[in-house]
Amino acid sequence: MNENKKQNVMKSILTKKALSLALAALAMLTAGCIKEDLDECYKLTLKVVNHKGDDITALNVVSEAKLFIYDANSKLLDTRELNEDFIRGKETIELNYPESTKLHLIAWGNLKGKQTLSESTKAEDLAVSLKSDANDIAQSPDSLFFGDIDVTVRGNGVAGSNQEIVLEPKTGTVEMRTVNLQYAYKGGLRATEECNFYMDRTLNTMDYKGALTGDSVSYNPEADWKASEWETTGPQALYLGQNMTGSIQVGDDVYPVTEGTFDDGTTGPIEIHPFQRTLVVFLWGEDGAFLGAKIKVTPWGVVDDDIDW
Repeated sequence: MNENKKQNVMKSILTKKALSLALAALAMLTAGCIKEDLDECYKLTLKVVNHKGDDITALNVVSEAKLFIYDANSKLLDTRELNEDFIRGKETIELNYPESTKLHLIAWGNLKGKQTLSESTKAEDLAVSLKSDANDIAQSPDSLFFGDIDVTVRGNGVAGSNQEIVLEPKTGTVEMRTVNLQYAYKGGLRATEECNFYMDRTLNTMDYKGALTGDSVSYNPEADWKASEWETTGPQALYLGQNMTGSIQVGDDVYPVTEGTFDDGTTGPIEIHPFQRTLVVFLWGEDGAFLGAKIKVTPWGVVDDDIDW
């Protein structure tokens, strides 16, 4: 055998060995896939985003999630509890169902008991409702996140590509406070007297699509005295709402606000936005006249209470 033939034989042997090693490595990586077309077998994970769509999974704003697995006819097949480590680590959600099974998955983040979860055997009946008292005053919910997706099973994974159930924020927060409240008391401020804040005109239920529905309710955010002003004790989570009415009850008087003034001088209604903090400040003049409200909206985690009076 001449030298050229020897070199060609050696190249052929090396090429076959390299190909065998590559196929072996691919088989190990895709051991969970049973379909011959391995390119169609991928994993499914959970991702948490903020109101702008940024990935914030690592920030642990969702510390637990509940996953509901439905078949193509919306029949409940399974529910799973996903813990903080699973979520933060973007662990693979395994789907041990027959090949080519079509599934609809719904995930709720931070269902920690402050609202009522209505579970049933049908996806359409899944709902997360606010808890309310006899006067339809709603309890502040948890910081809720929602996501859903349709997938097709391939082995233990899903078809098409690596996919994610994207959990989006479904609540915002409100803080309320007063300025010059003492002038609202014609007989003088009495430190033992309590006031009440209210937020009205928001629906009480989110359905299986994460959409607001149900009945209109009001919130009575927890508050207390701070010096001579009445303030909420911290951020109060609320379902999202537009054109809401904020009000404060001072003794027998009620001061409602449907529109307030923003930082840029524009006026508009009170709204609760996902993953954002709405600050509402009620203001009185020294003559006791109610001057309305100032409104400031900032992202969660941004403390900026600087309002030009």
